[in-house]
Amino acid sequence: MKKIALIFVLFLGFNAHSQGLYVEVGKVDSNFKFTNSEGEELTNLQHTTQNYMEAGYRRQVFTEGFNVALGLNYNSYGSVGSDNSLNNFFEWDADYLGIVLGFDYALFDIDKLEFHLKATASLEFMLQGTQTINNQVINLTDTEEFDDNAIFFRGGAGLSYPLTETSSIYLQYLYGQSLGMNDDNNGSTSQEELKINTHMVGIGIRIAIPSKDTDVDNNEESEE
Repeated sequence: MKKIALIFVLFLGFNAHSQGLYVEVGKVDSNFKFTNSEGEELTNLQHTTQNYMEAGYRRQVFTEGFNVALGLNYNSYGSVGSDNSLNNFFEWDADYLGIVLGFDYALFDIDKLEFHLKATASLEFMLQGTQTINNQVINLTDTEEFDDNAIFFRGGAGLSYPLTETSSIYLQYLYGQSLGMNDDNNGSTSQEELKINTHMVGIGIRIAIPSKDTDVDNNEESEE
């Protein structure tokens, strides 16, 4: 993630034509893929739908239509399941705070409606979480897999439409998965692993920030 942050800083060194802030909210549909110490995957786990929020700074780089963004996100993940043979019920709820690096590229637009592709990488830290097994509730901060920092990669597409000269609204969908989070307490031979799959649908607003070049051009036009 340090390398990703360095790349972002280098991008900012190039001549940028537009920059701004963004805020988005939406729904995240998540499911846990859990493999036990014997390499067996826990089956019958179902998706749950919760909320997410993200805000940050976005800037155009290299060429028109290509943008890079750095922000903070707050995501809630969960999953439910059962084991009919043991008559057990499972439920997980976990909240993560993360640093996200994103790239988007505008492919085309029709009557101001712009279609874009987007990819993100994020490093996320669990703030709180619980696991419920029947009537027993366990704090996930004491569970090795969840205690690890989660790294997510996501990709998808979206549509945006200008509201004013300096603002626009957008709708997007992103699919993603975390890298495997392992139980290091059981040693290097343990096959216990957790991955989180996500589907995210959100709506956001972008607000443009006038650049220095724009301010200079406006002053020159005023003088003329």
